[in-house]
Amino acid sequence: METTTLTERAHVPAQCPAPASTHASDEHLVALCLEGNAKAWNRFVAEYSTVIRHAVCWTLKHHGASASSAEDIIQDIFFRLVKSEYKLLDNWDSTRGSLKTWLAVVSRSAAIDFMRTDRTYLYDAIEEHEELQAEMTNLLDLPELPMHVLSTRQKSVLQCLYGEDLTAIEAAKKLDIHPQTVRSIHHTALQKLRASMFH
Repeated sequence: METTTLTERAHVPAQCPAPASTHASDEHLVALCLEGNAKAWNRFVAEYSTVIRHAVCWTLKHHGASASSAEDIIQDIFFRLVKSEYKLLDNWDSTRGSLKTWLAVVSRSAAIDFMRTDRTYLYDAIEEHEELQAEMTNLLDLPELPMHVLSTRQKSVLQCLYGEDLTAIEAAKKLDIHPQTVRSIHHTALQKLRASMFH
């Protein structure tokens, strides 16, 4: 008769699970990306977008935030990775942890930064709010719009979003700022214009 050994289930802490295994090809892949190899970058995105998405969505859910902002955060993470000739990606040290674990940490940090910036947009992204968009468009169509009440940066953001019809992420890339900063500036500019014209 076979004996059955019962093992006690280990306690798993409440933290975002992140794969810890390191593939031998990770260093080579990253090296190719740092050289500007487009095929290597496409492979990197294909292989690690799931890790990044999982970490972002888990972090938002863990903090009780809406997952609707996940795509913005994910896009921003990839932008950060390639910005300034892959400066952030170059920070990965294979001797200190796997690429997947490092990306999970970067992704969780980015999601937390997003929440700290302005929690309002976790639940209602400004570019997705049709009523505010319509109101802002109507304001911009007025011939005597009090643009003097806006700062240079606020005018630049409005020019990108409405004059050039860019998304928040596209505007952020052009202005070299975080997409959440674009939304925050957009929101403040809207309030200033509304207050100046109707109060």
